[in-house]
Amino acid sequence: MKEKKQKKTGGKTVMKVLGGTFLVKENFSKQFPFMVYVTVLLMVIITNTYIAEERNRDLAETSKRLYDLQVEYVQVKSEIMEASKQSVLAKRLEGTGLKEAIEPMRRINMEEPSNAEQQ
Repeated sequence: MKEKKQKKTGGKTVMKVLGGTFLVKENFSKQFPFMVYVTVLLMVIITNTYIAEERNRDLAETSKRLYDLQVEYVQVKSEIMEASKQSVLAKRLEGTGLKEAIEPMRRINMEEPSNAEQQ
């Protein structure tokens, strides 16, 4: 018999909450601070979730932008390496009158004049 009463009491509690009659009872004033605490806690959790999702979107966007910049870097570096080849430079400079050096470069050493020669 006790089990039947407990089930009925549980059903009555649900009906009181759904019906709103628990707001009129004296017990409500005792539980009001706890309800405010739970409400504030839920608001903090919702705000925290929103901020976390926003940061996650920013991170994904930044990662995509970084990948695009890396691809562009490799592409530009490849173009520069291709354009700076000796054969490509020789072809580009044909019309200007500049020619490719055939002889290797030599180092020229000059002696500095002494103090006696300067006077």
